[in-house]
Amino acid sequence: MSSPPFLPFNEPPVPEVEHDRSLVRSYLLQSALRFNAGSLLFLSLAIALLPLWLNFGPDAPGEVGHHKLTLYIVGGVALAVMAWLALISSGIARNFLVRLGEEGKALCTEAIASSVTRRIDAPFNTYTTFDLCTESLSGLALGTALGYSGPPAFVHDPFKGRIALGRWRPMALGRHVEVRVSSDLGPSCRIELRCRPGLAWFAIQQGESLKTAEIVSAQLRQHLTRHANALDAARRERELERTSLQARLSALQAQVEPHFLFNTLANLKYLIRTDQQAAQDMLDHLVGYLQNAMPDMRSVSSTLGREMDLVNDYLAVMRIRMGARLRFAVEAAEELRSLPFPPAMLISLVENAVKHGLERASRPGLITISARHESDGKDELLSVSVVDDGVGLTEQAGQGTGLANIAERLLLLYGRKASLFVEPGDGQGVHALLTVPIVGRHA
Repeated sequence: MSSPPFLPFNEPPVPEVEHDRSLVRSYLLQSALRFNAGSLLFLSLAIALLPLWLNFGPDAPGEVGHHKLTLYIVGGVALAVMAWLALISSGIARNFLVRLGEEGKALCTEAIASSVTRRIDAPFNTYTTFDLCTESLSGLALGTALGYSGPPAFVHDPFKGRIALGRWRPMALGRHVEVRVSSDLGPSCRIELRCRPGLAWFAIQQGESLKTAEIVSAQLRQHLTRHANALDAARRERELERTSLQARLSALQAQVEPHFLFNTLANLKYLIRTDQQAAQDMLDHLVGYLQNAMPDMRSVSSTLGREMDLVNDYLAVMRIRMGARLRFAVEAAEELRSLPFPPAMLISLVENAVKHGLERASRPGLITISARHESDGKDELLSVSVVDDGVGLTEQAGQGTGLANIAERLLLLYGRKASLFVEPGDGQGVHALLTVPIVGRHA
């Protein structure tokens, strides 16, 4: 008789499974031995104590034969009980094999084992992995998945890297899971999971240890993967923020007024016809200025020494253009020149001092740039001051890409740890103080 056709709305047929015969024989024998082990132990103890009990009575005629008869009866009963238990264990084991076949699964060694082991590679260090395992294994969700009425009984020892969970305490009485986190130091570690049977060793194994180990290992893998994905997402988000920040900083740094370059070139063209030596000096300082300024347009970090050299070349060019009206001094200790310093900020302060301070004055002026190392008790700080004795603060000072640009870049780079103060100088002029944290010599 042909089988009915398979229809789309019917469940797909379960493929027939043929179990390994040698494994089946081993399983049936193992089940009989396990199931009878407890009974055999009890009966053996009873038989061993029976002669002692029989010897307590008086030695009457014919009593020896009576004792032998009693031993024969007890032995026969024991053999009958063992045979009966073997039949029961065989029936339970065969029902398990049938159930496996109906599910389309073949009998495997782990399905009949009382202890099952799993190993998991974790992408975190030992301490983080142990904390994640503790968080994952102590919850109600795992207890529900294992068929418990509530959260599993749970013990953990962070010093030994050991976690144990089961249905009840003490753990050794019932089937429980032991998790050990390797103590090897490094960016990753290994988790060893072992399902132990406890007193369930005497029961017929029907895949309970395998199922428990699979549920617990799946829970751990899922939790570790979810945490790793969250860290990767946060890392990608920080990378996007960093890229966005760098693009924003580059855009701000690119807002450099071209007037200085155009005016210098026009002045250079005039000096070539009138004073070739002055033209040569201006060209040398202009080249030095551009060599220091161009990397600043593409970088988020610079050094105090490079920014000081940039300012020195700029002021040297402006002194040729302004003549005796401009004097300047650039001072920085040698050990401070290698410290990290944000690019294109110091030059903006100096440009402000020249443009809004000295160019508007009808008298000669002086600009002094100095740096010093400070500490506020929490952070190491680098402070750079720009002092001029020009006309002082005006409404036009700091407009455009000047002080507002510097303040925004400082906030993006350092948050509230950096500062910019601009105040009137002593008697005349302006005093600007730029302070940034020292985040490392190679930052």
